[in-house]
Amino acid sequence: MITFEKKNILSVKAEALVNSVNLKGIMGKGVALAFKETFPENYKLYKRACEEGNIDIGKIFVTETNEFFPKYIINFPTKNHWRFPSQYKWIEAGLKSLAEWLREHKVASIAIPPLGSGSGKLDWHCVKQMIVEVMDEFKENMEIIIIEPSEQFEEKPSTVKTSSHLTPARAMMLYIMNKYLVMGYEINFLVVQKITYFLQRLGEPLQLRFEKGFYGPFAYNLKPVLKALRNDYIFYKSLDDSKPSIPLRINSSKISEVEDYFEKNLTDEQKERVNSVLALIRDFETPFGLELLGTIDYIFLQKKSILAAEDALSEIKNWTDRKKKMFKTYHIDVARERLTQYFNYN
Repeated sequence: MITFEKKNILSVKAEALVNSVNLKGIMGKGVALAFKETFPENYKLYKRACEEGNIDIGKIFVTETNEFFPKYIINFPTKNHWRFPSQYKWIEAGLKSLAEWLREHKVASIAIPPLGSGSGKLDWHCVKQMIVEVMDEFKENMEIIIIEPSEQFEEKPSTVKTSSHLTPARAMMLYIMNKYLVMGYEINFLVVQKITYFLQRLGEPLQLRFEKGFYGPFAYNLKPVLKALRNDYIFYKSLDDSKPSIPLRINSSKISEVEDYFEKNLTDEQKERVNSVLALIRDFETPFGLELLGTIDYIFLQKKSILAAEDALSEIKNWTDRKKKMFKTYHIDVARERLTQYFNYN
């Protein structure tokens, strides 16, 4: 059985408790510090494991308490250095290691915290889905308590008014966002990521650094761009590096200004790039479609080749288990047909 609770994980009566850790042997604050103080022997063994390389991303480190509840502390690496964010692929790797351990040890109950979703800055909705997918095989014979983030740690909407100004890049992004809304879809961070990804791929030098993300190509340095526009051209409740499900709303009173800037200040080449993005994503406007296009394009670009559907699927399997389950060969065929109309991968 899988249940969800908002409470201190140390108050949960479970045979195994999962403890989010880094690889630097530091449990300096929050829940980690509470684990350190409650289970000092676990901390000593964990710190030694860090020094000796017996714990790593994708390699949990388990200690026994000699008690009934909890009997095991499962130290789960969610990040390398405590100062820096986590990554979805690290959570996925750790969950695989956790599943392997659970198959061998048959515990009756386990409590799992919101892995990487606090200081790790990952979107809890994404991580929650990953945990549920992995733990699904154990739910018939195990009590699984998933601890959700408490409201006291959730971000509140900003009331600070910012002063923004348009640039060609900002105007292009906002213009496409508005056209996307006209198509009848909701804007969120995932959509903006894909809009800017393809805008850059079509030649606009946005200086965004895209890498493999849970939902396809992801640029962490897009965040400052959106923060610069916040409360003036766009509105959103919160934004913390990698939360693609966060909805964004365009300030309707600014649309005419954006359109006027677009017509008067953009070059013909820039306008053509915008039109190309809109044409490229047509019929792929859903979150699934955008993720599909972005993922396949990223793979083709990295391989510098147009891969057959089966070969592309092999690459997808090395990305995330989620993508492996979602994308089929016919999806890839359709995406490839569209992408090759716009890009040369040789």
